[in-house]
Amino acid sequence: MDRRGRVPSGDAKEYSIANEADDIATVVEAIGGPVIVLSHSYGALASLRALDQLTTVSHLILYEPPVALKPRDPAIVASLERALEADDRDGLLTAFLRDQIGVPPDGIARMKSSPIWPIVLQISPTLPRETRAVNTHRPSTEQLASWKTPTTVLLGSETVGLLRDAAFYVCDAIPGCRMVVLEGQGHGAMLDAPEFFAGKILEITD
Repeated sequence: MDRRGRVPSGDAKEYSIANEADDIATVVEAIGGPVIVLSHSYGALASLRALDQLTTVSHLILYEPPVALKPRDPAIVASLERALEADDRDGLLTAFLRDQIGVPPDGIARMKSSPIWPIVLQISPTLPRETRAVNTHRPSTEQLASWKTPTTVLLGSETVGLLRDAAFYVCDAIPGCRMVVLEGQGHGAMLDAPEFFAGKILEITD
């Protein structure tokens, strides 16, 4: 699914994570049930926002949903917005990875030298609004507790800090949730080890 604001999907003047949730629910409904939903990072957060609408989902797989368990510094979003206003996509993406995600300098350097960097630069204008949503939105514990569909949370063994804490929080809150650790991986296994990642998904859904 190409999310709103990402080519080739369109966008709208008004934005909210609720819009993203509605989009997911609409795509799932159009496919028809049963549907397995695999979502990563912000997409996983939007999937959690859509739980009440995902009535035909047979299995939900969430890869490190960035649930905000404590307040984040509003200066993070402000710096991203300044970079966007200046049309400094390189600076915007660098600040996002460094300040929001906590990627170390060597990790950022590797990304900049990889084929993924130009692709991520294209979608960087959506990062300030998504960061604002991540830092202010928290799924309802009651909603998570009432979700009965089989759910798997993926967590990279190299992932630390907020993303790791959020993965455990979500899995603990959903009844019967299964945690699967991706050994040797961080937040981007589908890019760093695509065959390994695909194999894990096939194991989970078999």
